[in-house]
Amino acid sequence: MKTYVDAAALEDIKRRFPAVEYSGEEAKPAVYISADELIALLKFLRDEMGFTRMENLTAVDYKTYFEMVYHLFAWKTADTCKDSADENLWITVKVKLDHENPEIPSVTSVFSGSEFEEREVYDLMGINITGHPDLRRILLWEGFPGHPLRKDYKQIAPPFVERITRRGH
Repeated sequence: MKTYVDAAALEDIKRRFPAVEYSGEEAKPAVYISADELIALLKFLRDEMGFTRMENLTAVDYKTYFEMVYHLFAWKTADTCKDSADENLWITVKVKLDHENPEIPSVTSVFSGSEFEEREVYDLMGINITGHPDLRRILLWEGFPGHPLRKDYKQIAPPFVERITRRGH
């Protein structure tokens, strides 16, 4: 069963990281943190709260700012849960970034499997991932103009090709 963190867990996070923001009334609450505290928060979630798996990470372009989104979960079995059923405990971590100069530290030191997803965010959204072990394009070629998932991306028009039709039939 997929369950999101409860109010008590959110309060524990807030005590440890006073700058954290969240809405405790949402069914699937997200924790907002600054880019400076991201690594410390992820280490806390992994080491002290059991969120040992980063399911994915992505970025969203809101025109005036970018938002990095990290989905983590903790696998709890019947042996480690109060309930008799297995449970997946989920948390979403978000970081707002400046739209003109989006930059965030790499989380590969905490979750090594995030390397390719960070490269994808860099390639398609143009967010600079500082400290990444191999930050280069992953889907597009070096020299590709711009980042195609940004809202301000202007696609270059393809060359005009005259339509070929069958004549005489």
